[in-house]
Amino acid sequence: MEKIIIGIVIAMALAGILPAFIASSKGLSFFKWWVYGALLFPVALPHSLLIGLRHVMARKTCGWCRSSVPADAEYCPKCGYEFETHGH
Repeated sequence: MEKIIIGIVIAMALAGILPAFIASSKGLSFFKWWVYGALLFPVALPHSLLIGLRHVMARKTCGWCRSSVPADAEYCPKCGYEFETHGH
């Protein structure tokens, strides 16, 4: 009985890798999708295939607080640090 349960758990963990890989290639969290795929594989696989690509925006790091901000930001929304603008 214990071997069957261990086998099922291993199969679920391995099955969760497929939707996690598909979702992570679209910019989503591999770990969250791996858990989702392991627990609800029949739902997670089509879900991962149907979700669209996330628009990946260019980002930069604030020189003061190290937050990630949009590349076109003039100041940091977290700490208010004003970025240097070139050519203006």
